[in-house]
This record gives sequence, C-alpha cells and structure tokens, in this order.
Amino acid sequence: MSSSKHQITQQLPWWTWVLPVLILHAGSQLSLLFKYDQGIAFTYLPTAFAVVMINWWGAKRVLPAMYINASLSTYFWGIEEPLRWFIISIPETLFVLISWLLFTKLVKGKFWLPDIKQLIYFILLGLVVPILIEISLLEFVMISFFGPLRDSFLSVLTVNFLGEFTSCFGFCIPLLYYGSPILKKKGLLLQRANEIEFEWAKVPAQNILMLISVFALLLALTFIIDFNRFWFVYAIMPLAISMRYGFGFAILTNAYIYLVTYVAPTLMQSLRGEGLVVDESIVYIFLGTSMLYLSSALTGRLISDLKRTEILLKRNNQELEQTNKELDRFVYSASHDLSAPLKSILGLINVSKLDVDGKNASVYLSEIEKSIHKLDAFIGEILDYSKNKRLDIVPEQIKLKELCQEIIDNLKYDELAKNIEIELEGLNEANLFQDKTRLKIILNNLISNAIKFQKKIPEHKAYIKIRAARNSDATSIEIEDNGEGIRAEYQPNIFNMFYRASENTKGSGLGLYIAKETVNRIGGNIAFQSEYGKGSVFTIEVPELK
Repeated sequence: MSSSKHQITQQLPWWTWVLPVLILHAGSQLSLLFKYDQGIAFTYLPTAFAVVMINWWGAKRVLPAMYINASLSTYFWGIEEPLRWFIISIPETLFVLISWLLFTKLVKGKFWLPDIKQLIYFILLGLVVPILIEISLLEFVMISFFGPLRDSFLSVLTVNFLGEFTSCFGFCIPLLYYGSPILKKKGLLLQRANEIEFEWAKVPAQNILMLISVFALLLALTFIIDFNRFWFVYAIMPLAISMRYGFGFAILTNAYIYLVTYVAPTLMQSLRGEGLVVDESIVYIFLGTSMLYLSSALTGRLISDLKRTEILLKRNNQELEQTNKELDRFVYSASHDLSAPLKSILGLINVSKLDVDGKNASVYLSEIEKSIHKLDAFIGEILDYSKNKRLDIVPEQIKLKELCQEIIDNLKYDELAKNIEIELEGLNEANLFQDKTRLKIILNNLISNAIKFQKKIPEHKAYIKIRAARNSDATSIEIEDNGEGIRAEYQPNIFNMFYRASENTKGSGLGLYIAKETVNRIGGNIAFQSEYGKGSVFTIEVPELK
C-alpha cells in the first residue's frame, strides 16, 4: 500500500472557503494605493496572499477566490469594459496556479521553508518563474487592449517583475515560515501538518529586545539616509542579523525594511494625492531591495541549517555515548544471564551422574527443562532487541485484534496463563498502519509481563484487559491487569535495562526496556499507572506511519 494513501488530511472549518475572498479583496483595495498606471501597481498584495493561502488551504479554496476577486476588482483599476475584466484577471490567477504546481506539486516543496534547499526551490519555482510568466502575459494583454506602452516593453517588464518579486518575497516568506506552525497548532492546515516543526518556538527574551532595538535604528536611518541612493547601507544590518541569529530574524528584518523604506513612504505619497511615477530610481529601489532580501535570507537560512546540524550532531554524539554505555552493560549482564542457566544445567547433569539408580531422573530433567526455557526466553529478548535496532521500519496494515490473539495463543501454554481471563475490548475495528514486527514485540512484552506478575493467591480471579481507541492520527492501546502492581519506589526505573521491579520475578529485566526502545523507534509513547497490590495499566500511543 502506498504511503501517499495515508497522508493525513485535516478537515478545515467552513470559513476557510470564505476567508480567502475577504483577504484577497482587502489586498486589492490596499494595492490601489500603489497604482501608477491603468491596471498596474508597484505593489500588488493579492498574489502574495494567494501564494500563501494556496499552500495552507489548497487550490479549491484559493484559485476560484483569486479569479473572482481579480475580475470584480478590475473596474477599480480604471478598466471599465466588463468583458475585459475576465481576461485581465487571468495572468495573476495563472501566477498562483503555476507557483503551486511547480513548487508544491512538482518538487513536493515544503512551504514552511525548513532548509536552504526548500528556500531556493520556493524562490525559483514558487516566485521567479511564475512571476515572469504572469508579467509577460499581463503586458501582452495590456498592449492588446490599450495599444503600445509609453515606455519600452523591457523596461516596464523589469519594473513590474521587480515590484511583484519584492512584494511577494517580503510578505510570502515571513507568513509561510511563521504562520504555518501556528496554523498547525490550531489544526488549520489542509495537509502535511505532521511534518512541520516549530523551529522558532523558543526565542530568548534578550534576542527579541535586540531585534526591537535594530528596528528602531533602521527607522531612524530612514530619516538620515536616502534609500534610493544608499540602499546598500541597509544590507549591512540584515546580513549581520542573519549571521548572528539565523533565518527567522533575517526575514523579519527584511520585511521591516521593506515596510519602512518603501511601503510607508509610497503609501504616504499616495494618500497626499501625489502621483506615483515610474523612473530610474524605482528600478534601483526594487533591484536593491531584492538583492538585500536574497542575500540576507539565504545567509540566514544557511546559518540556521548549520546551527540545527550542530545541535543534531551533538545530540547524536550523546546518543552514541549512551548507546556505548548501554552496550557495555548489555554485554556484561547478558553474559551473566546466559551463563547462569548453562551452569545450572551442567550442575544438574553432574548431579544426575551420581544418581546411579536413576530414581530422581524426572526431577533433574524437569529442572533442566526450566533452565532451558529461561535460556530460550532470554535469547528471544536479545533477538527482539537486535530486531528493533537493526531492521528497517516496514509499514503495513495491521488488524490489532488478530495480532493480540496471535500473541495470546503463543502464551497460553505458559503455566502462569492458564487461569487468567484475557479480554479484548473494542478491538474489532482497531486497524492501524504500522510496523507489525515492532508492534508485536511491544505487545508481547507487555502482555507477557501482565501474565508473569499476576498474584499467586488461591481464589484470585486474575484478568488482563486489552483495549484500543483511535484519536486523531494515533491509536492508543491499553493493557490492564489486576496483578501485583509495582511498588512506588521501583516505578521511576522500570524502563531501565536489566532492572527488576519485583523480588518475585526470575526474568532478565529486559522486557520493559525493549518495549520502550521499540515504541520510541516507531515514534510512539509509552506510559503506565500502577498501584502495588492492585495492578497496572500500560498505555502506548502508536502513530500512523506514512
């Protein structure tokens, strides 16, 4: 079964169909303040907003809203012929569609931009190529409707491309990077939410204060330095921010510079009734801003990737060190637990040799059999430990009731299991997509433990209850027993290697350790509640594999 069939798709609320229309309409009205010619503006917000929303909520919600809004807003841009509205709105709708097809569908781009590769994919396939197509098509449409352009085709194309790229870069990247994890937390992403991590979740307060100070300095610079001529001075600050604090702060600084050096002044000029004019300085502004954005964003993303790699390397080294310690302990304890039954068998063999008439042969054979079973069980645990560490995860469809019944059938010949009532509650519909080998290892250890630690009291009605429930994208499985329970002082250590939480057990102390390690390997969680003398409940949360 292909993994794509198990991709989690979130059910979104009804208002996600309506909100794109409202957002795009508001963006169109704001963009009118940046209009400099019939049907053209320096900054056009609906395309930037639509690129963000189509990645969050899908094409069905955004593309129709984009086309309808563009068509109905065309009148406000000085184009009064209704038949032309539906043609002029095609380029910007096509831009959003191409961006989504190239970045999200073709290269399976991660729209939350978690690394340098995804950022470059988004810049090239999500912005540059679609904008070139959009602006070229728009210019041809405008020439067809209104005749030759006042300036050359190439100069107008350059200004419009740089303006569209600057606004999309300035708004799309911060919204996708910061907004996607927030929407994931609220359950408002259509799909792939399970892949998104909060890279910026913990930001020290001093870093935020530093960013505020930088923003204040940049605002002061706008009153001192002419951005049109000295835009490159502003590049120093975001580059320094990106190298020190990484991608998140770099794109916030970029967006802030865009707002205070271009959006705010242009907006004030428009509100004062001063006409916006295309001249050589506009090209320099857009070109300088684009270079500033690209250099600081790419540098910041590289720095963040390096920091994350450093953290992962440190974590891996710690895990390797812990693994080496566990391996040393494992070899020492395993050699002891393997040799003990063998020594017992050899001792019984030597004793039986002295029994010339063979009267106690059956006793000796029974004791040898017990030692062999103990040895076999311990070897089985070692094999389970090895399988979990060595084998690749192989997802498959599992019927939980059948798997539990198979484990119970294998354990029913255990003398301890004969008088225990085992109940399977609500497992008929409990199906999940997981690694069957590992899930069997986990359940086998938990069920066998529940059998092993039942009370050895006459008239005690022993039971084990196994139940399951589906919640979101995981299955919760509980194994409850009314056995001995675990003393409070033993509970913090029960998942440690070779730890025995009961003086009554002759086990190896590996079972719960292997269960926890195996649960961790498949991305799940294990927890328990236990009261000494009353029993225990072990719960595992098992996620669906993709």
